[in-house]
Amino acid sequence: MGTRRLGAKVMTGVLAASLAAGLGVPDAARAQFAAADRVATTTASAKDLAPEGKATGGGAADFDTPRVMALGDSITLGTGAPTRSSYRIDLAERLQRGGMRIDYVGSESSGADSDNEHEGHGGWDIGELSEWIEGWLAAASPDIVLVHAGTNNITRGDGAYATADKLSAMIDQIRAVRPEAYIFVAQIISSRVPRELAEDRIYNQLIPGLVAAKNDPLISVVDQSTVGGIDLHDLHHPNQFGYSKMAYNWYQAMAKVFHMKANIGTNPYAMQSTHRCLAAKVVLNGRVQHRTECRTWQLRTVTAEIDGVHRRVRTWQTLRTVKRAYRVRVAGKMRIRTRLVGKWTGPGNLMNL
Repeated sequence: MGTRRLGAKVMTGVLAASLAAGLGVPDAARAQFAAADRVATTTASAKDLAPEGKATGGGAADFDTPRVMALGDSITLGTGAPTRSSYRIDLAERLQRGGMRIDYVGSESSGADSDNEHEGHGGWDIGELSEWIEGWLAAASPDIVLVHAGTNNITRGDGAYATADKLSAMIDQIRAVRPEAYIFVAQIISSRVPRELAEDRIYNQLIPGLVAAKNDPLISVVDQSTVGGIDLHDLHHPNQFGYSKMAYNWYQAMAKVFHMKANIGTNPYAMQSTHRCLAAKVVLNGRVQHRTECRTWQLRTVTAEIDGVHRRVRTWQTLRTVKRAYRVRVAGKMRIRTRLVGKWTGPGNLMNL
């Protein structure tokens, strides 16, 4: 990166030993990760993190904390999660464990961590972000830019091809202002709305091609399209588990570029039991109310009819308490009674919001 070089923090001592042994992260260590003065004792050369074929120069790094700008809409802001931290805290912790200490930058702030700056703007489409992006970049001077944008364009009916053209132009803006920054461009998460989901898929298919056409080794594509369904709190925004998947996907892409260990922390895609919060619409006393229901979900094997054929499939279900009627003889007469029983059920109609 010429004179601008990335640095890593390498942890030593008891904490590092426990991580290397695969013992997980103690609660106390988690608090340290979240603090502004994250524990780090030794600075590694930026040369260790640079992609192959990209010279970084010799000697010590000019700075040891890369500045990271998370850019996008309400998904980047963190809507749908209780802390409104989006994927940012989880990603910072994964990077810390992988050897990279970062500093989030931006004009906005939200989330549970003290390092909570970002450029996540609720309701904004790519055109609106593009009007402000050059000023944000000039002010914050990020070394890494994480782009997740286009959801609002699709929601408003721009169409996949028009949205892709706007994304391409915004990437060019970022490159013009920050010629040596690493840019990670996301294929966006999947909407629950069928019409939007169809456009999302086309849009996501276009992104690798438009990035490849730029012939820029510092731009990478990150697949976030696997976040959807019950990973979402509502029709468009992830719940906390969905955001953990996003953090995992960002990290995997960054680990490949900066030569960090890939298997850091829990892989959310391998989990068999999770806690998810989903928005729901219910009718109580004739009035429609909206609420958030948080439950434990388990990945279970069930029999389902698919195209007229019964197949064994894996699906997410939760154990609910429901009323079940039964018949009982009372004083010589059959009566209907009800009792509460546990029943495994799926999420139901995810459009019922």
